[in-house]
Amino acid sequence: MRTDRPVSVLFLLPALPVGGAERQIATLVARLDRRRFRPLVATQHGLGPVATEIEAAGIPVRRLSDSRRFDPGFLRSVRALVRSERVGLVLSHGFSTGVAARLSGAPVCVLAEHSTGERDMSRMRHAVNRLLAPRTDAWVALAEGQLPYLVREKGIPRDRIRRIPNGIDPAPYAAADGTRVRTELGIPADAPVAGLLAALRPEKDHRSFFLAARFVLDDLPAAHFLVVGDGPLRDDLARELPALNLEGRVHLTGRRSDVPEVLAAFDVSVLSSTDVETLPLAFLESMASGLPLVATRVGGVPDLIEDGVNGFLTEPRDPRSLADAMLRVLADRAVAERMGSASRRIVIERFHVDQMVRDYEDLFAELLTRKRVPLAAADRADGV
Repeated sequence: MRTDRPVSVLFLLPALPVGGAERQIATLVARLDRRRFRPLVATQHGLGPVATEIEAAGIPVRRLSDSRRFDPGFLRSVRALVRSERVGLVLSHGFSTGVAARLSGAPVCVLAEHSTGERDMSRMRHAVNRLLAPRTDAWVALAEGQLPYLVREKGIPRDRIRRIPNGIDPAPYAAADGTRVRTELGIPADAPVAGLLAALRPEKDHRSFFLAARFVLDDLPAAHFLVVGDGPLRDDLARELPALNLEGRVHLTGRRSDVPEVLAAFDVSVLSSTDVETLPLAFLESMASGLPLVATRVGGVPDLIEDGVNGFLTEPRDPRSLADAMLRVLADRAVAERMGSASRRIVIERFHVDQMVRDYEDLFAELLTRKRVPLAAADRADGV
């Protein structure tokens, strides 16, 4: 069925903090084919800087509740929005927003899964998810490593999971220069630098990165280490530096808006996460910057690293192995350049933002057509 009007697509999120999932949604809604899809964004309880970015792209953003918990008022607001805007498809992630999406009355419901595990998944939540599964037309997974968790632990039918990796526009990272950032932080231009770009949360295991830094300095005394990001552990992590004799060598930069330039100051990008990690946007940005990667073998991280090609994989909570992997890159310029080139090639070939947007558009069109929701013809040069 064809129409000249775009289908309204509602992206329903818990909030819009500055996180990887939220930034990917902002990218997706801004790039959707507006001839076929009219994006709307709504949050349950919070807005933030990402909301401002989305609104600047001409996309309306609404906050529907002040509560972080699911309540009847929130559901009524979602249902009213779906009716008033004639929403054809709702895409959501999160538990409360996922429940509301499936009870919203929209013809099509898609749930995005951004995790490889949930520490607080209660029996009640399991029961609710299974009860509402028939109301879910598709689940989107970001990484191959999520599939065992989604199928075995969450009970999602494998044939209703569509894998759509995060995507990135590599262009802003190609010409970035890290000289200003190094000067600002007092890091010599020729010093080896390992960096970790991630929220300061327990699952990122920054302590293992600190311990690995201590080992690296034993062999490479000129090295420096950047920890980029903010979060609840900032003060605790700052207090650890003197005890490990890392003051002046580990730089806690806080959240930065100049990420391409910060990454250009790295020689290797590191991730020391312990368990919950899907397809980290920080690593896609690092790959676009032409950086070699060193990371723990968790979640979907192996989707990004071809061990020995564009980086090295280590086991979680093993600072010595993490340090050894960093040293293999930092101490050998030829290895670093070869792996960095491979990183950029891989991100362009497999994780480009244009491919991500096409994959979502194709999924939306497939599901809407299946439900006989009228859809305008594609308005792209490739005709997809």
